[in-house]
Amino acid sequence: MIKEEIEFLFVYSLKFFVLLFPEFLLKKFLKTVIFLVKAFLYKRQRLMIKNFKLVFPQMQTKEIVKKVNNVWFNIGWTFLVSIKYIHNPKKIFYKIIIDENEIKQKLSNNTIIVSAHIGNWELLAQRLVLEGYKIAAIVRPLRNKFVEWQVKKIRESLGGKVFYAHQLNKIIKWLKDGGIVYLLPDQHIVEGSVRVDFLGMPAFTTPVVTLLNKRLGSKILPMFCIKENSCYKVFIEDFYSPTYSNNLKKDLEYNTLQINKIIEKYIRKYPDQWMWLHRRWKQK
Repeated sequence: MIKEEIEFLFVYSLKFFVLLFPEFLLKKFLKTVIFLVKAFLYKRQRLMIKNFKLVFPQMQTKEIVKKVNNVWFNIGWTFLVSIKYIHNPKKIFYKIIIDENEIKQKLSNNTIIVSAHIGNWELLAQRLVLEGYKIAAIVRPLRNKFVEWQVKKIRESLGGKVFYAHQLNKIIKWLKDGGIVYLLPDQHIVEGSVRVDFLGMPAFTTPVVTLLNKRLGSKILPMFCIKENSCYKVFIEDFYSPTYSNNLKKDLEYNTLQINKIIEKYIRKYPDQWMWLHRRWKQK
């Protein structure tokens, strides 16, 4: 309990620190702290290097270490600017670059936005909320309930909604009522998953996107928010239309694999913007 409270106080204090200081000082702070974080989380550092070697076997170790260092910075910067910009929504409008004509043509009711933990996935959802779309982000709760409460409060502060992955009935109702869900299916999950290829190796992946499409006819729109210089650019793919047969298991595997391939394209193109520090290819 004491550990959870200390973690909450750290996160709560970090929010005020981020809001108080300008971005150039936050960058200096982050670059300084990264060395301490890597030392403290040395197992995660080794895991990221291992993951890079698995996916990019031809890449030299020196280049891998360089990219891993960039990953640490990009993850840290994603969280810092997300806190800062959510409390100053005008920043989101000119820092998250989106083709408004394209989004109006493609994004509508009963749509599943498929993205990944790449670039700035947090601010992509917030940008769409500010455009007036009825967005609900599907997340997994953090272990620390106090920190989760604070994070959920921030995520919903601009008018968006947060549902937890196990709240399937609420997600279905949201889509039926004309809402849009924002889902990141690129992390390891075992319960109810299928095991399909992801970046060249079998990985347990949620088939919920396909299941929701089959049940509700929800449109599937892949979308990614990638860092370009000092801003983020939103890339919108064509709709993914699932293929169905009389074999549900094979349908789930095939369509989940195709969605993985769309996500893979962005990870391979922008490898230092993806979150490599989780055990994506665990056996169970």
